[in-house]
Amino acid sequence: MKRFFLILLGGLYLGACTSPVSPPPPDVIPEPKMTSMLVELHIAEARVDRMGVVTDTAAIYYKKAQQEIFKKNNVTEKQFYKSYDYYLDNVSELDKIYAKVVDSLSLKEVESTKVVTPPAPATLLSPNKK
Repeated sequence: MKRFFLILLGGLYLGACTSPVSPPPPDVIPEPKMTSMLVELHIAEARVDRMGVVTDTAAIYYKKAQQEIFKKNNVTEKQFYKSYDYYLDNVSELDKIYAKVVDSLSLKEVESTKVVTPPAPATLLSPNKK
């Protein structure tokens, strides 16, 4: 989770510098899919962090989760990093993506902490009882 906030702060810092948006190369992951993947990757990272394992083991678990996310989204590691580099070069686009990532993660956090109240028990009296 620490890495998430460092990336977010870095993104916000870079967002202060404006650069013109260059046209994306043909194999760049579109913004909605990139947003979704980044949400999944940050959740995977948080899960690994919560495991409380040593750094080397955590890296192995995260790499496996990352590969599963790439496979699920039909994206290669090379394509993901090429796309991420494109968005890093186009900071305004990266800011838009991370604004959505933060919103999605915040919403998921709120949903995960909601307390579900069970329905009130029904009365056991039958309608014909005198």
